[in-house]
Order: sequence, then C-alpha cells, then structure tokens
Amino acid sequence: MFSFTNVIHIIIIFQGALLTLYILISNPKKNKGDFMLAAIIGTLTIQVLGLFLVNRGIASNFFQSINCAYGFLYGPLLLFYNKCIAQRQFAFGKVSAFHFLPFITICFGIWFTEGNICQPELYIGYVAHVLIYIFLCFLEVRRYKRVIKDNYSRLEWLNVGWLHWVFIIFSLIVLVDITQFVAFFLKLNTYFLENAVFLLMLAAINLLYFYGFTTSRNPFGYSKDDLEFSASLTSRNRINTTLEENKELIDRLEAHLLRRESFKNFNLTIATLANEIGIPKRKLSELINDHYDQNFVDFINTYRINRAKERFMNPQSPNETILEVLYEVGFNSKSSFNTAFKKKTGITPSEFKSKYN
Repeated sequence: MFSFTNVIHIIIIFQGALLTLYILISNPKKNKGDFMLAAIIGTLTIQVLGLFLVNRGIASNFFQSINCAYGFLYGPLLLFYNKCIAQRQFAFGKVSAFHFLPFITICFGIWFTEGNICQPELYIGYVAHVLIYIFLCFLEVRRYKRVIKDNYSRLEWLNVGWLHWVFIIFSLIVLVDITQFVAFFLKLNTYFLENAVFLLMLAAINLLYFYGFTTSRNPFGYSKDDLEFSASLTSRNRINTTLEENKELIDRLEAHLLRRESFKNFNLTIATLANEIGIPKRKLSELINDHYDQNFVDFINTYRINRAKERFMNPQSPNETILEVLYEVGFNSKSSFNTAFKKKTGITPSEFKSKYN
C-alpha cells in the first residue's frame, strides 16, 4: 500500500530521472551549465530514491546514513550552476574542488563511523552550509545584473528572476526541514512538514528544468573583461575632463545615435558604441552615468522606446504590428519590450498604439 508520501516520492524519482537523462543525452554539444543542471536534479532524485527505499525497508541503514550528507552538496552545485550561467568563461579549477570537501568529508565520516556521525550538530552545520551558499548565489546574480547593465543593451539578458525563485525554494526546503527537525524532537506530528519538503523538491526540479534548460540552450553571460570594466566604474579614479569637453562629447554621442541609430542593433555593447564614437568606453560610461543618471542598458533602451513611440504615432503602414516595431527599434524580445515600454511611459505598447489608430 502506497501512502501519499510514497506517491510524491515516485513522481519525483520518475520525473527527476527522466529529466536528468534527457539533459545528458538530448544535445551532443553540452556545456558546463547542462552538466551542473543534471547534477542538481540528479542529486535530488537520488536522495528521494533513497528515502523511498527506506520506507520500503530496503537497505534502510545505508540510505538513512547517507541522507545526512546531501545537504553539503546542494550549496556548491547551486553556486557553480549559477556561475556557469553568469560567467561566459567560467572554468572549474583546483579551488572549485575545495567547495565539495565538506561533502566528501561527511561521506568518509559516515563510512568510518557506520553512520554515527549523523548527529544534531551535523544537521546544524548542514543548515548553515546551505544558507551561506544560497546567500553567495544571490550575490552572484546581483553582480551579474550589474555587469550586464554596464556593458550590454540586451534587456532580456536581465530576465534571471527564475534563479531567485530557485534559491528561495531551496531556502524554504531548509526552513521547513528545520521546523520538521524541531517538531520531531518535540514529538509532534511531522507528516505535513515532511510532505511539504518533498513538494518543494518537486517544484525545484520543474523550475530548474523548464527555465534552466532553456537558458543553457541560449547561453549568455559576462566575460572577464566585462567584469573588470564594471569593477573599474566603482573606483574613485575617473578620466578628468572639463565641462566644455564633456559637453562636446555628449553632443557627439547624441548626434551619433540620431544619425547612425546604433541603438537599433540589439547586440550593441558599450565597447562597440565607444569605438564608433571614438572615445574610451570608460569615459562613455561616466558620461552616461553622470549626465543622464542611467546605466548603459537603460540609456540605450530610452532611445529605443522613443523611436518606438514615434513609429506608433506615425506608422509606416496601416497594418504595422507591435512585433515589427520592437524588432525595428532594437529589441529582441516581446516581453522585454513590453516591460521597458511600460517602465518608461506608464502604459503598455498596445495601449499607446491604440491612442493613435
């Protein structure tokens, strides 16, 4: 007889195993992100498989003992998966291996002590370990967004909110697990809390696959040069120029954008624009930040939105669509265009367009 918990176990095991195999065999040109994604989903699946076998009375001692080690594996896996997405040139090095040292140590400890190492003190260590790594993941996403805003004009590259939800779900798993741990020692019923953990695991698997797998098929991220450039902008060392020189550079920038319409290039970078105008990209960034109080991506999208508004007010043909306009002015995503347009105007593109039709 299968309980509700066993049914959830079976769903996680079946779906997790299927998705892990699909990620590993679907594309011969797999990147590091694919392997890390498969590792996270696969680890969740193996852990739940062990718990399912424990409930069925199969190798209970082994799977109950090894269960206390998994918590030390999720943190590094999440962090490295995050880095694979955020950093275009990310590579595993010797230092990376040290992140898995706690997990390896716990595994050896389980073997040498025959599972006696799994004490409440170790559980507290697991909680702290996971939460620290989730915090590091949030910092990595924050840094990624800052670097992209400083260097690129592709607004859709900033759509990484799903990663925040992944980190939140893993945080909830830990918090619910803590509550279950306390309830167990207080001899309270933990049935609801136990099932809540498994449902959150199932949510994590689906979120990781349906968003993460798509992301790995459309790789993006910042380079080392992008990171160094973004870091240089926060330093106090600035390129000293007079007010007259700044005004001349601003006039040159605005004239160039109106004449060449470089903003229509959806792959436009600050390095490309600086090269077209003939000024250092560091100085160009300082001008945009100081004079317009914007980062690069917001600055370029302001020109794109203004040109879109002109097209909506003066369409080239009666049947011109919003999709045609957004591609024409330099956007590469309808959702990004809608978000940017509403942010600038307070209304959606369709609402703005209807005023002039």
